[in-house]
Amino acid sequence: MGEFLYYASWWFGCKFAGRRRPLQSVIFITDRCNLHCAHCNVVKTGPNVTTMSYEQVREHLQYCYDLGSRIIDFEGGEPQLWRDETACDGAGADLNTLIALAREIGFFSITVTTNAQLPITADSDLVWISLDGLQEAHDEQRGKGTFERALENIAACDHPNLNVNMVVTNRNYQDFEAVAQLVKDNPRLNRFSFSFYLPYESRDLLPSSKQRGAVIDTALALKKAGYPLMNSLAGLKLLRDPQLFIDKKQCWISNFIQSDGTRIPTCPGEPAGICADCGFGMGAEMALLFKLNPSMVKAGLTVRSSK
Repeated sequence: MGEFLYYASWWFGCKFAGRRRPLQSVIFITDRCNLHCAHCNVVKTGPNVTTMSYEQVREHLQYCYDLGSRIIDFEGGEPQLWRDETACDGAGADLNTLIALAREIGFFSITVTTNAQLPITADSDLVWISLDGLQEAHDEQRGKGTFERALENIAACDHPNLNVNMVVTNRNYQDFEAVAQLVKDNPRLNRFSFSFYLPYESRDLLPSSKQRGAVIDTALALKKAGYPLMNSLAGLKLLRDPQLFIDKKQCWISNFIQSDGTRIPTCPGEPAGICADCGFGMGAEMALLFKLNPSMVKAGLTVRSSK
């Protein structure tokens, strides 16, 4: 009940009192990764890799909580690689140490996004697993053998709330329905979500408007047919064309902390100047949340729960 009352108070305060307080925070705890994916703009290698210390993460968590955020997403890089061997009086800290810390601070829900190339051990409330097509397309985008390894680690994991997210590009959009079917048929997986490629550094992977429209048409049909697609019906319709929602965007609902400690009070796409090409699924959903759209609210409430 306390969680529900907080969300209600947050919404009324933002809607009618003009407050701009984030509800969700994303912390990139490291830009180190065990892959180098074609569409990624985060990962660095060699001496350029940045990893937060335990104390830095703690400081950022408290900062986000004090702003008003109650949902935290740990991302990378690959967040399961995160370690601070000197933390906790020399006992060391790993990703689950950070998850426990977030709960101690008071966050209602904790999410981890992983490429599932390592055994999935995150004790978060929700896990997003990146699958970008079936074997050929996924491996082209993420590296040879990554598809099979991800499926093996999914099969070996007993986490009750495993979900799949797909980054749709002009190389893998044909696999959209097949990935949705894979999630529907796999008893280990709960739901499926997707975003279109965000062109931070290159437009080579950006789907054409025709490809984007075909994916949306398929997604709408699958959603109506009962497939476990997280994106709401209203959000899917907005995603067909970013011009439908970018002038109504409420991207301050999520704030972002980069691995070097840079704090961004809105979606990083805004300062990067790529809003006109936005394909971020949550961008459409956040615009609908501010309007209290019923289908969006239902999708938001169900994704944080297990089957």
